[in-house]
Amino acid sequence: MPEALIERLRARGFVPPDYGGGGLLNVAATVLDVLGVRDETDPPPLRALEPALCEGVQQVVLVLADGLGLAQLRALTAAGDMPFVASIVERARRHDRAQLIEATTIFPSTTAAAITTLNTARTPQEHGNLAYFVWLEEFAQVTQMLRWGPGVNRRGSYFDDQRIDPREYAKVPSVHRRLRQRGGESWVIEPEIFRNEAMTRMHAAEANFAAYYLPSSMSVRLHDLLERRPWGDAPAYVYAYWAGIDSVAHVSGPQSADHATEAALFDRALERAIGSRPPGDTLVLLTADHGHAFTDPEKLIDLVGDEQLRSLLRNPIAGEPRLAFLHTDQADRVKQHLERRYPETFFFLDRDEAIAAGLFGRGDPETARQRIGDVLAMLGGDRAASIVKVEGQTFRHRGSHGGMSPEEMRIPVLAWRA
Repeated sequence: MPEALIERLRARGFVPPDYGGGGLLNVAATVLDVLGVRDETDPPPLRALEPALCEGVQQVVLVLADGLGLAQLRALTAAGDMPFVASIVERARRHDRAQLIEATTIFPSTTAAAITTLNTARTPQEHGNLAYFVWLEEFAQVTQMLRWGPGVNRRGSYFDDQRIDPREYAKVPSVHRRLRQRGGESWVIEPEIFRNEAMTRMHAAEANFAAYYLPSSMSVRLHDLLERRPWGDAPAYVYAYWAGIDSVAHVSGPQSADHATEAALFDRALERAIGSRPPGDTLVLLTADHGHAFTDPEKLIDLVGDEQLRSLLRNPIAGEPRLAFLHTDQADRVKQHLERRYPETFFFLDRDEAIAAGLFGRGDPETARQRIGDVLAMLGGDRAASIVKVEGQTFRHRGSHGGMSPEEMRIPVLAWRA
């Protein structure tokens, strides 16, 4: 029973996704709704968003701070590391034309799935970009989904072959295409290296691309667009991405001094971009694709090196360090082996039960059935697993995501007018 799985998850302290009005999916739907593009096929907008914040909006700015979970934001603002964001949070506390919504990300709690959801207003089950590493039958390989290339390599995309059009692999239309079809415009502010990456070509080809080479320039691009308003009187959507908080959380951990310093740089950049702008016709949404759980690199579980597990699998391991996708014709034996070797360590989800419970979202589940594996082995606490070696290297991160702990799943949506 799907309800039984949700109850078991919550009993273990896990946080299931909320696609019905309290999640990242609904942030994307809110952008469509505020700009007059949302239709009956779309998910609902954020149910908690105050209507007054949406009145008279001409453009929406969505700032995605990769990896800045709700718990991290609270800790950083309390410690004084993010004074500008803290000032908006304080305005939200006073109900002064600002609001902080406690939301959840999608499942799995990972960038590849979350950014695709933001770019399409569709759940992972619908868009099919389900994890960082996914077994793709189309290429018969474990694929690194952000660049759509072999997972065991650091570089290279299947789309380096100019005869292959990435848009043919996009299963749902982008929000950028839909906005353009209705007379609006959209802009994506991302690092220059993202311009020709598969994710951009698949899900943001219809957007204008404003590139930056150094993170500090993200604020320059955003400030410039809001000053120039090249879209004129048309409804406009500006999406701005900051990668550093996620990167440093992986390497140093989400409670580290390095993490706090990167967050402080982001805070200052955001203030320079929009801090001086009085409330006006722009709705700003600051959110994250996921948060981070601290993981102890000394406790890393070497699944990729487990020869007995490998003998039980149909395809190589994929998924996330906190959520292994296991393709197997021997599901019971896989679970028995892992439980025997790592007692009380994994939470197991059967593929069809997880789909029926709506963990991956809505829509036709056929693509998800092919890509997520028959058994999902999820980790909590401070544990992560090695699932793919990239050019022979094992990653030993101090911050991880992909699972369902509160630290990974709960994200902020900080809304205000500028």
